[in-house]
Amino acid sequence: MKSFVFTTLALCVVVTAGILVYPHQQPAPASSAPIVDSAPAAPPPKTIVVLKPAQPKTVAAVSSASVPLPITNALPAESAPDEAATALSRDVDMLASTNTSYSDRQALLKKLKDSGELNQAIAELQQRAAANPNDAETLVALGEASLKKFPMPDYDQSGILALQVDQAFSAALKIDPSDWEAQYFKADSLSHWPAEMNKGPQVIQQLSTLIDQQETMTPQPQFAQSYVLLGDQYQKAGQSDYAVATWKLGLAQFPTDPALQQRTAGQ
Repeated sequence: MKSFVFTTLALCVVVTAGILVYPHQQPAPASSAPIVDSAPAAPPPKTIVVLKPAQPKTVAAVSSASVPLPITNALPAESAPDEAATALSRDVDMLASTNTSYSDRQALLKKLKDSGELNQAIAELQQRAAANPNDAETLVALGEASLKKFPMPDYDQSGILALQVDQAFSAALKIDPSDWEAQYFKADSLSHWPAEMNKGPQVIQQLSTLIDQQETMTPQPQFAQSYVLLGDQYQKAGQSDYAVATWKLGLAQFPTDPALQQRTAGQ
C-alpha cells in the first residue's frame, strides 16, 4: 500500500514539473524580412555601362511526362496524377523559358503559390538545375520561385531559404552577368536581410549598375522597379536627397509608373 502511494505521488510530481516547465519555452520569433539600414556605397547612377545582351538559351525538353497519356473510361483515377504532373512540368517549362515575359512569369508564380503547387515547382526546378547547372534561366526561375515562399513564420527557415535564393541568383549571374531579373531580384532579396549583415552598400551598388545597364536597353515596364528600390534603399540609409533624385530620374523614364508617382508626389 505504501509503495502504491509513493508511486502515485512521484507521478504527480513529474506531471506537475512538466506543466511548470513547458509554458516557459518561447516560440521561435516570426520573421517578416527585416529591413536593412546601412550607409550607401554609391551615389545615384551617372555612368552608363554597355553590356552585351544575353544570348537566348534552349530550354531542355521534358521527358515522357510531357506527353499526355490517353484518357480512357477504364482508368480515370490513374490518369489524373499523370495529367497533373504533366501540367506542372509545362508550367516549369514556362518559368525557365527565355520566351516567357516578365509579367507572365510573375503571374505564373502567383498561380502556383495560390494553388499550393509552388513547392512541387521548386523541387522540379532544383532537379533541373542539378542536371544542367549551366542553365542560367533555370537558376533564375528557381530563385524567383523560392522568393515567393516569403514571408515564412520560422526565423531559422527564413535564413536558410534566403541563402539558397542568393546562391541561385549568384550562380545565374556567373553564367550571364547581364541577366536583368537575376540582378534585380538578387538586390531585392538582399535588401530584406538583417541590418547587422550590412548588405545595404552592396544593394545600392548593384542597383546603380543595373540602372546604368538598362538605360542602354529597350525600355521595359519592370525597369521602373530598379529606380523604386534604389530610392527606397537611399531613404533607409538616411540619404533623402539621393532617394528623391533617383525616383525623379525613374519617373522621367516611366512617367506612368504608380510607385514612382507616389514617391515623387509633392517633391
